[in-house]
Amino acid sequence: MTVVDWMNNSLNKTENFLATIAGILIIFSMVSVVLEVIVRSFVGHSFVWIQEYNEYLLLYIPFLSGAWLLRKNDHVAINLIDNVIGKNSSRILTIFVAFLGIISMIVLVYYSTVVTLDILERGVKSTTVLRTPQVFVYIVIPIGSFIMLLEFLRIFIRAIYLQEDSLFD
Repeated sequence: MTVVDWMNNSLNKTENFLATIAGILIIFSMVSVVLEVIVRSFVGHSFVWIQEYNEYLLLYIPFLSGAWLLRKNDHVAINLIDNVIGKNSSRILTIFVAFLGIISMIVLVYYSTVVTLDILERGVKSTTVLRTPQVFVYIVIPIGSFIMLLEFLRIFIRAIYLQEDSLFD
């Protein structure tokens, strides 16, 4: 196994693991909201943590699963242009989109890391009853963005060197 194969395999396993966690979080979110509705209807009691933590899950789920979706090419896409242009132009479009993705993720990783470290240093907590440390909320942004950066890099390299057809197949 070459270093490139090992890196590809490691990135695939990492993306699969994070997507699995995102799937579990979706199920947990669904079950907790249903539980909240049932308990509130029959007992008249509300769990204070369900709304707050489900809001956090809405941030976690896309950042944990984004790179996996990108690898599987399951993001919502409008491939009208890709269907009209030829194979070589499609490859150029893939390179361009991957390049824009790389630049976007570099910016997002940098600034989200700066913000997350600032929140960690200042010990910021939510203003709710639970007083959740906000570093646990924000940490998923640089992590998920970094994994998406690696996936965009892989797409970019494949499009240039391996001459794969298109990101939008």
